Amino acid sequence: MSDDPPPVWDAELEVCLFQSMQGHKPVGFNKHFHMICIQHKFYERTGINISLAHLWDHINTLWDTAILDAAQDTPFPEVMEHGLYSLPFDQAEIIEEIHSSEDSSSELGAGPGKVAKKKQK
Repeated sequence: MSDDPPPVWDAELEVCLFQSMQGHKPVGFNKHFHMICIQHKFYERTGINISLAHLWDHINTLWDTAILDAAQDTPFPEVMEHGLYSLPFDQAEIIEEIHSSEDSSSELGAGPGKVAKKKQK
């Protein structure tokens, strides 16, 4: 992330931004991915390494992205409506067992991803 101050937006930079946005819209489900693409294209065109925060700020001065976001169709409406996807019961039990065994192994001093060795008598 760059700590550089935001650029002074003149007509030339605005045109570069609009050209960088071709094929990418910073709203909807994949807005963050598209914004990274816009940032990369903007850097290639101008050589200015603008932070995503500064880019978001400027785009929000041009458009009301909250309204545009709300107007976008969600690609998975049933998931968004009912909450996160849940695994079938038998798979959920297996994953829960794995997590509980990882928790108990970490209490015994094993690091993440390591299995604690039980003491043998």
